[in-house]
Amino acid sequence: MTGRMPNCPDSNARQVPWYFLTILSFFVFPIIFLIKYTKNIDYAAFFKSVGLVMLLGYSWSFLVTLSGWWVFNPDTMLGFEVLPHLPLEEILFYPLGGALSILVYLALGQYFHFTSRAGKGYLLSIAGITVGAMIAVLISYVQFQKNPFYIISQLVLFNGLSIGIWFFQKRRVILKAAWLTVVVMTVIGFFWNWIAFTQTWWSYHATLGWMFPPGVPVDDWNFFIFAPLAAMSLYECFNRKRQ
Repeated sequence: MTGRMPNCPDSNARQVPWYFLTILSFFVFPIIFLIKYTKNIDYAAFFKSVGLVMLLGYSWSFLVTLSGWWVFNPDTMLGFEVLPHLPLEEILFYPLGGALSILVYLALGQYFHFTSRAGKGYLLSIAGITVGAMIAVLISYVQFQKNPFYIISQLVLFNGLSIGIWFFQKRRVILKAAWLTVVVMTVIGFFWNWIAFTQTWWSYHATLGWMFPPGVPVDDWNFFIFAPLAAMSLYECFNRKRQ
């Protein structure tokens, strides 16, 4: 659904498209820097994983938007709808977000190349976080008598992908680099969301109902963790340089 958010300014008074402009500063410039200074990038694996991130991300975002689980504010967008229900900014987000996650991981991996790989402890960690999110879904349902479909869809796609790929990618993920990448992407994601909600770029529905100060839905913390992990894991699935 790309209909107007409640209490939005009139579309005739369109604001500066900050969503698009911040994509440049949050994603494009760091990607250019990292591509220049990161060594041993398997570009075939890189483009395959980013392509799959795009396919999965667009499908998920289309479902979420069509279902009304989140709504974009057209007054803060450029106004181009490349795919049904998806503005241009959302189209750019997935390849850029996936690429940045992978490049941060590879840049950090240069320093932790010989450290431990993602073993059973890694699997238990991501499974434990997923179980915690599922318990939060149950508590939210009992507390608010509604289904938080937004995070449920995350659990199916991003959490499921991160856990499922572990069994197939020969545990080649570099453990410390992966968790540090999650920290970096979580910091970026938090400020990205904070700006988005304060500037009314979008509005969420069908959430757990809990907000993390200063106004970021708790549901997105799961996204900050598992979307980068899924992108990294996909890269390692396709990576032929690391055995």
